[in-house]
Amino acid sequence: MATPRRERYRKQTREEAKAVALAQLSESGTAGISVNAIAKAMGMTGPALYRYFASRDELLTELIIDAYRDLAETLARAVADAVPADRFRALALALRDWAKRQPDRYLLIYGTPVPGYHAPPETTEISAGLMRTIVDACATVGGAGAGAGAASGGGGAAMGGRQPLTELEAELARHLEGAGPWTAGEEPGGELKGRALRTWTRLHGVISLDVQGQFTGMGFDPSVLFEAEIDALVRGG
Repeated sequence: MATPRRERYRKQTREEAKAVALAQLSESGTAGISVNAIAKAMGMTGPALYRYFASRDELLTELIIDAYRDLAETLARAVADAVPADRFRALALALRDWAKRQPDRYLLIYGTPVPGYHAPPETTEISAGLMRTIVDACATVGGAGAGAGAASGGGGAAMGGRQPLTELEAELARHLEGAGPWTAGEEPGGELKGRALRTWTRLHGVISLDVQGQFTGMGFDPSVLFEAEIDALVRGG
């Protein structure tokens, strides 16, 4: 059944508005996004565009959801195309590549929070699905799956050639057992949650500094540092 003309026009207008908003984001950051300015760039009045987006926050929500979905789909494809032993590396490289190609969208979802903006539940659901992909990839590398004795603080020998958790890692695992759910599907145990959390923060640490130009003038290639972090995480370091 053909889409009604009015519905097609509404969708086209919303997509055009989001494209203009992304351009504003690139130029001025989130503070520069203005519904009235977007309307002017589109040859519309502000009140006319408000028929398509009730507020700036609604427009921001659309941009955030689009970015999360695009990233989630990118990581899922990278993992699906890799053999099991290479899935973690494929995920990490795909994350950095996405961020480097779209730094403004990356900073929209992982940069400084927008003052006064409160994300709706839908964004939390999408990020939970994203974290599921990360947790599953982390389950294939490092010390994931070490014995319960290690997770409970026991200092016995590593199981299956894997290193037991340190005292602080075991404490984090116990702490995360009682944390609220962050992933879609079956909730992982505290040890795997801890590995995923530490992995996510280390990867984002390098990527965020790189995207914001913090390595400029230091005389090295950030991609080499990122690869070294991947190797350390694969080894469980």
